[in-house]
Amino acid sequence: KFPRTKQWYQRRVRAKYNKIFRFLLKLKHGCFVADKIWFLIGSVDKKSDRNSPQLRRLQVCRYEVSQFLHAVQIYVTHQLHNISWHELSGELKVVGSVSELHTVHERYLNNAIERLLLSEGTKAPYEILLKILRHLVTFLHLLQSHPFSTSKEDGVTTHPAFEQLIKSHDSFMKQAIFILKVAEASNSSGYKPYIDEFITRLDFNNYYRSQGVLTKRQSLIGTQSFGGTSSPSSTFAAVSRTSSAGSRGV
Repeated sequence: KFPRTKQWYQRRVRAKYNKIFRFLLKLKHGCFVADKIWFLIGSVDKKSDRNSPQLRRLQVCRYEVSQFLHAVQIYVTHQLHNISWHELSGELKVVGSVSELHTVHERYLNNAIERLLLSEGTKAPYEILLKILRHLVTFLHLLQSHPFSTSKEDGVTTHPAFEQLIKSHDSFMKQAIFILKVAEASNSSGYKPYIDEFITRLDFNNYYRSQGVLTKRQSLIGTQSFGGTSSPSSTFAAVSRTSSAGSRGV
């Protein structure tokens, strides 16, 4: 019986690791796409008139996307490497048997999945984040579809797909606002420190709040201690059932 149990445990643990690393790779790919957009727009900006309205607008779009992804990346790094790993390191010091080691290891994976918004109860924000990453790829494809052109008369640089680029960025912003609304709705129904940090990271300087899209926040970064553990919760459950309709309406 032990070999079968061991194989079953290994498959289950491997599946959880695959879920975590798939998400990390998707996020890393999104950051790579953002860097590629920065390089493409930046290389044109250096050679062209800096007073070009389209270039200025695209730089603003790029900056907003980069800030969002950077905030998500910091949140993921803090939750995964600082908090979850710190908890695991502390619990490993008092492990006395193989079964306890399995229990501690699996609790570490469950906490990591919960904090990275990858659990069954957090499908809504995860799916919205995937949509945001797809909008980012669409933005890059549109940017690469046509080269920038500079007018010989006034020296102003334009892009043939500028209107489509703006529409793609507007869709990104709507999804970014929606994921924060989902997070705030879940936090109001059941407070979780990592959800509060997620909101704070994304809306650190009240950028979205200043536009009236968010209404309340419970606390700032730092309320979550290294020593606490987080059991799987269903704080997103109610929002998950309505996320599909909500995202279609955005």
